[in-house]
Amino acid sequence: MLYFRLNKVKILSNREKGFLFFNKDRAEVKLFSFVTTDNTDLPELANLNFSSKEEDRRRIIKATVEHCVSARTFVEIRHVKDNQSLFFGDTGYVLYQAEPIPNDFNWIFLGIESDKGAREFGDFLDDTVKNDNFRKFSRNILPLLRKKASVNPATTAGYLAATYIASVIAERMKKNKDDLIGILYMSLNRIEHYPHCFRKRDDVPDLTQNMFVDYVLFGYEPGA
Repeated sequence: MLYFRLNKVKILSNREKGFLFFNKDRAEVKLFSFVTTDNTDLPELANLNFSSKEEDRRRIIKATVEHCVSARTFVEIRHVKDNQSLFFGDTGYVLYQAEPIPNDFNWIFLGIESDKGAREFGDFLDDTVKNDNFRKFSRNILPLLRKKASVNPATTAGYLAATYIASVIAERMKKNKDDLIGILYMSLNRIEHYPHCFRKRDDVPDLTQNMFVDYVLFGYEPGA
């Protein structure tokens, strides 16, 4: 069994600008988490036949991306100030748990500010497969899945789907920079990063250097 917990998030700037004595630098923050592993259940891929019509294959890839989007976890915190640390109790908040322990672990973590931005962002995630770039993505992913089919297509598809979602997120954030608090990408493998099924890191910076994260990855084998 594997548990992946979020212990703390520190935000340097909440991207909120108050006016005089009103709305004194307070923001509503939503945290989105996407995790894919080699254990990620993507039942749609069982019907993937590379000899079938391109439209049928694209429909399966579409279902796979939708599955990854629907598996998101989000937490909402109100009245967040600049330089504030958000603590999740003395045990942390479980973002992901799985059995058996995965050999590959991919995480995308995102912080969004503002009521309007967060609501629109939720709708936006559900519309990722309607994006103009999805047709190109689904066409490019097929050769990669065919190449990896003999190993574990779910691992490849899960990672590529999460990466695609992240790229669409980044594109949207370019149009509204004030909404983005931070975005973190992380890929781990068991042999290198958690050979003893334990990993704890504090103050891990995101790409913007505006958000810092404390997390714990803990696992144990049944009967051990």
